[in-house]
Amino acid sequence: MEFRHEIINFPKKLPIKFFLHRIGSVSRHWHQSLELIVVMKGEADINVSNVSYRLGAGDLILINSNEVHELHSENATMVALQIKLELLKEVVVDIKKMYFDCNTVKTNDPGTFRNIKRIVAQILQHNINASEFVDLKNASLVYELIYELCTHFSSEEPETAARQPKEGLDRLRRILDYVNSHYSDPISLQEVAKQEFLSVPYLSKYFKKKLRLSFSEYLKDLRLHYAVNDLLNESLTIDKIAAKNGFPNVRSFVTAFGEKYGELPSIWRKKHAEEVSGSIEATKEKSVNYYQDEPHSYHEEISRFIENNLGQPSLAPPEKILQRFSTAHRIDVTRQIGKLNHHFKNFIGVGRVKEVLYADVQEALRIAQREIGFKYIKMHGLLDDDLMVYGEDGEGRPMYNFGLIDKAFDFLLSVGLKPLVQFSFMPAKLASDLSKTVFYANMNTSPPKDMDKWNRLVEALTLHLIGRYGIEEVRSWLFCVWNEPSSSNLLFGFKQDETFFSLYKNTYETVKNIDPSLSFGGPAAFSTYNKSEDWLFSFLAFSKDNNCLPEFITIHYYDIDLVAQNDQLSMDKQLNLSPVTDSFKQFIDRLQLRLREAELAALPVYLTEWNSTVSHKDLMSDTCFKSSYVIKNIAENYDRLDSFGYWLLTDLHEENRLPSQVFHGGLGLFTYNNIKKPAYHAFCFLNKLGDFLIDRGDGYFITKQENRYQILLYNYHHYDDIYANGISISISHKERYSHFPGKAKREFRLELAPLAGSFEIRHSIVNRDYGSAYDNALNLGQTAELSLGDIEYLKRISIPKIEKELSASSEVLTIHAVLEPFEIRLIEVSERLVSTLET
Repeated sequence: MEFRHEIINFPKKLPIKFFLHRIGSVSRHWHQSLELIVVMKGEADINVSNVSYRLGAGDLILINSNEVHELHSENATMVALQIKLELLKEVVVDIKKMYFDCNTVKTNDPGTFRNIKRIVAQILQHNINASEFVDLKNASLVYELIYELCTHFSSEEPETAARQPKEGLDRLRRILDYVNSHYSDPISLQEVAKQEFLSVPYLSKYFKKKLRLSFSEYLKDLRLHYAVNDLLNESLTIDKIAAKNGFPNVRSFVTAFGEKYGELPSIWRKKHAEEVSGSIEATKEKSVNYYQDEPHSYHEEISRFIENNLGQPSLAPPEKILQRFSTAHRIDVTRQIGKLNHHFKNFIGVGRVKEVLYADVQEALRIAQREIGFKYIKMHGLLDDDLMVYGEDGEGRPMYNFGLIDKAFDFLLSVGLKPLVQFSFMPAKLASDLSKTVFYANMNTSPPKDMDKWNRLVEALTLHLIGRYGIEEVRSWLFCVWNEPSSSNLLFGFKQDETFFSLYKNTYETVKNIDPSLSFGGPAAFSTYNKSEDWLFSFLAFSKDNNCLPEFITIHYYDIDLVAQNDQLSMDKQLNLSPVTDSFKQFIDRLQLRLREAELAALPVYLTEWNSTVSHKDLMSDTCFKSSYVIKNIAENYDRLDSFGYWLLTDLHEENRLPSQVFHGGLGLFTYNNIKKPAYHAFCFLNKLGDFLIDRGDGYFITKQENRYQILLYNYHHYDDIYANGISISISHKERYSHFPGKAKREFRLELAPLAGSFEIRHSIVNRDYGSAYDNALNLGQTAELSLGDIEYLKRISIPKIEKELSASSEVLTIHAVLEPFEIRLIEVSERLVSTLET
């Protein structure tokens, strides 16, 4: 096939499409829309109508309607603006006959394109900092762009242009729309001919003339295009992929695939598996990249382009805080909604058992236990070869060594932590596939090749733990097996769910045969804001039917969107975040409903991994956004689950290569050199809440302990849709708060009544000015590599601000506070006993 037709899906409101991408190669294709391409950075080779051009940074080219073109680049960042011709039909006469010659490479006068670049720069600027009415501005700028093209770049079409004839394009568009909508059905040339009231021979010749290939070739190629994407999904068999994409049978799919790609689909899938996991697939429905770099940042090149063409030195507008909005409430302090169990303290997470042996991780755990006091700790890698747990002699007999596990567990118990004993991952000598590894540490995630030896290993370790720590102590621990078996075979899961079910049942029975009182749970299922929990409930149905029902459920939740896809950035495997502010609450609602329906609502549910993202390079994670995210989501869902296991404690882990930059967007509550982040202070604030809830609402959570009151306030703002879609246009290591267009101060006026007496009111404040190590480092002019002196200084100053005031009340005590965007504040009210000597 020489070239393909592209049907562009335009937004309904405005028939233009604007996007940024880092392109690799786009094969020869054509479409009816105009397309303006501007190179921001790097170089790109573009062939238009059989003429090749090399575009560098600052160059632009306009692709006319129906022009055949292709693009190739290894390093170019581009802006593309596609314009639907129907936009112009009411204002431009015979628009379909117009041709534009707009190409910086073909002229020596760069000034000719000044207005075009200015308009593109304005489009960039307005869409980066999008307002409610950005589409109106987009429409005006697009019409201005068209005016510029018509008045200065209108030209006669070259006779040599490889352009699709325009006669009959309406018919062709109808045909292609129909085929693209029904490719998965058993459609035929006869069916399409009937739709168009044409004879089959005429339509066959017409199709071949217009697209340079036969109807059957086009249909086969279209089906292969979608089938290739499905091959990256390990949960779909070859049979299912063939049926899903309209092939009459598997044989026809395999034959067609071999003709185009020169190999069997199964072999192609194996070779290209890393395309999903260098981007690792984290569920069997969509892919998640655990090695994810920060969302592609176009900040530097776009900022430079805007500055060069608008004369403005900065991409982001000056910091603008909208006018504050107020919250006023009368709080009845005699009210008692219920007793709090503070389940947020039940779990904390460290990457691997091996990491517990690191001095910096131990220091972070000591600090967290002293200032917060978690109950359990979740860790991977109990059986990893790094801990030298399992080996075999020359005759294949197992050899065990639990010495390093003892060292890790001894330390954990010394700081008051109980382990979740997760039997993972697979020692090399037991691994059925030595090549199935994940993460920088190359943890093996294949099932055991010998289930009997696996069971004996589990038995030996469990008996050793009981012998070392005592049966009563070990009965207070939690046991489970594996991690995220609901993910694909490219990550932790297995090719068949039955493989995990067997591993679970064997491990469960081995532990229970030692002591039925040992608490065994699972299965650490992976969930997101819009992913169903079907896999979890299939597992629970299996365990119920096979007399191995877990005594508690473990689940992981990340506020990411696995359904939304950005077509323009799909080659970069972007990670989408949840655009929904209360997505965590929706997840809990959904889960609890399913548990009630399954008559399993009594099972404890431990959330052992939780965060807003799975990325270890999301620059928001170092900021006050994350502390307000933690407070908001725990306050709104307090005690609804049996734990809220924030993942992770520290940026010092071995899931990916450790960056040299301290504030690199890691998931930890601590940086890798133990500087506390704002999210750490959020847990400290939560730890000071009382045991009785007396009121809660939007932005506040109020508790009581004896005659003291604790008021937790938060001013949370959700990121915009641009950032949610995985694109960080105006964010950089030095500017991380620009994707919150509606951020505003928030005023709280809370009247506590009946409350009479003299009171001390203590405010603990974390915002960008106080308690934020990243912002403090920014004020130092240094967010990259820090000296030892810088690190110690940041540790000392990155603490909450404390304010105290005295107030007397005869009936109503008024608490007033104005919170900055992303601020969290704990207000502690305690009665002040006045000495008789003072009166």
